[in-house]
Amino acid sequence: MPGKGLDIALPSDHVLMIDGTAWTPNWRAPATAQTLRATLMSGFETVAKINIFVLEPASNIDSRGWLNGYRIGTYPRNAPKGFIKLDGPDDREIDLSPHFKVGQFLCKQQPGHWPKYVLVSQNNVRRLEALLMALNEDKTTDAETFFVMSGFRTPFYNSAIGSAKFSRHMYGDAADIYVDYEPRNGNMDDLNRDGQITKADANWLYDYAQRLFRQRTDLPKGGIGAYRANAVHGPFVHVDGRGTTARWGR
Repeated sequence: MPGKGLDIALPSDHVLMIDGTAWTPNWRAPATAQTLRATLMSGFETVAKINIFVLEPASNIDSRGWLNGYRIGTYPRNAPKGFIKLDGPDDREIDLSPHFKVGQFLCKQQPGHWPKYVLVSQNNVRRLEALLMALNEDKTTDAETFFVMSGFRTPFYNSAIGSAKFSRHMYGDAADIYVDYEPRNGNMDDLNRDGQITKADANWLYDYAQRLFRQRTDLPKGGIGAYRANAVHGPFVHVDGRGTTARWGR
């Protein structure tokens, strides 16, 4: 949050440079929402590059449910403390994790309006990264990321499309995904290799994710759901990081 400190533990031979300044225990975030670029260094070697998101406080949402012209709406419960702010189209390419960009999770509303705001939970990103890496290691696919059909939804948008009142999407804690690599055509790949693109491919990904998450006790618990195609989209799988196990659609 703006003005808050960053609690980290660095090895004695490492330095974290944030926008060109070395982090110290007295470091405080800027007073306004933005993305800071950080580099973890060991001597002259770059160990990692990290993006630090200073959030736009949810307290800045006005009484009508708007935040700088972007319609958030009203949370039915457990409103988040803040949102990642994207100032313009280029910000969609900011790295969120090794295989995902912030823009993949944007709500499908007000396409021409900036700034936009988004939530993405660490729990679900960890689950998505683990699933993608496992699929690549098993040679199921060489996809560099999942196609995120739906990520964050504002409460306003979630209500407008008639989704569940307490949908995890509103908390940045859910993603509807599919593998779209070979061919890259805006639809699920033929994961079960039966020559067709059907719900059976969503079921295959569901089963794979379920086996993986059972084995990976180091990952947060969450939900998995399988969905068939309709006139608007192909088959897909819902993955979330709600903290408890939930399964449906299989």
